[in-house]
Parts: sequence; structure tokens; C-alpha cells
Amino acid sequence: MIQIRIFGNVRLATIGVMFFAVAACDNDVMKPPAPRAESAAAQAETTTPSVVDAYVPIAALNNMDNRTPVPLQPMMAWHQKQNMQQHLVAIQRIIDGLAGEDWNEIATASALIESSPQMQQMCEHMGAGAEGFTERALDFHKRADAIGIAARAKNGPGVLRATSDTLKACTGCHAEYRQDVVTAEIWQKRTGSDHNPAAMHDAKHDAMSDMH
Repeated sequence: MIQIRIFGNVRLATIGVMFFAVAACDNDVMKPPAPRAESAAAQAETTTPSVVDAYVPIAALNNMDNRTPVPLQPMMAWHQKQNMQQHLVAIQRIIDGLAGEDWNEIATASALIESSPQMQQMCEHMGAGAEGFTERALDFHKRADAIGIAARAKNGPGVLRATSDTLKACTGCHAEYRQDVVTAEIWQKRTGSDHNPAAMHDAKHDAMSDMH
């Protein structure tokens, strides 16, 4: 009898140990696994788009835009945008001057977009990689010459016609061409030029800094 009870106690103890072990296993199963700590590099990959990913929407836009690309380095593209903004301001001043018959203001504003050796040089440089672009750009500036001529003659209808004719050249050019921002190497390859505008700009900036 004593042996049986001892054996029975042992069995009860054994069953109790197994119960708690099973319960512990059940608790482990029910608990969600602890989140795995990610490295800073892994987190960066999931939150920061790669260069390729950033280029995808630009490539998609270019595929939809069937205008002729004008290859420009970033500095050139920004310079061209600034010129376009200045052209718009000049047109606005011309229209405003015409409304008030301020012939001097019209002539002064039109001078900002009229043809000149400097304008020709810039247009040739910007359009070096796109056939026909330089000719269209120069045509815009030559048409603008008529605005100043009409203003000095105090010819309101003439100013209006010349301004409209100038804007036709402007909108026609934008309808045919678009900017294509490229690296210096690609720009040189497309234009067949060894000239590097970015390097020239940096050299000029350094020279100006040395003077101060």
C-alpha cells in the first residue's frame, strides 16, 4: 500500500509537471512573436526611394510627352527657365503699357526680348542638341523687334499685332520642344561639343569669390 501511494504521488507529480509544461507551451503559442528589430539600413530601404524609383515618374512623363527633347544640363535648364519667366514679365509690361498708352514703357519692355548678338549666342548654345530649336528661338526675338518699332511710332494697333505675332512664335516653340535635363557627359555626346557649361560656371564663380 505504501509503495502504491508513493507511486501514485509520483504519478500525480508527473502529471502536474506535464500540465504546467503544456500550459506554458499553449501560452507561448497564443502570444504573438516579438517584432524583429530591423537595422537602420533596412528601415532606410523601406522609407527612402532609390534613385531608380525616383526616375520612374519622370520617365513616364517623358514617354507621354512626344515633343522634341532639348538636351540641357541642370544649370542650363534653370537659366532657360529664368529667361522664359523674364520674357513673360516683358510681355505683361508691354500689354500694361499699351493699356495706358505708355509708349516708353512698351519700348523699354520690348527691348528685353528683342534680337541681339547676345540673344543669338545664347539661343545657339541652348539649342545645340536639338535640330531646329535655335531657328525657332531666334524667330521669336526677331518678331519682338516690331513691338519696339511700333511703340516708338505710337502705333497701338501695330504694338498689338506685333505682340500677338511674337506670342505665336513663343507658343509654337513650346508646342514642339521640351526640356530634357541630362548630365554633362550626355550633353557633350548629343551636341558633339567639348564645352562644359557647368565647369565654366564653377570657374567663373571661383574667380568672383577670389575678388572679394
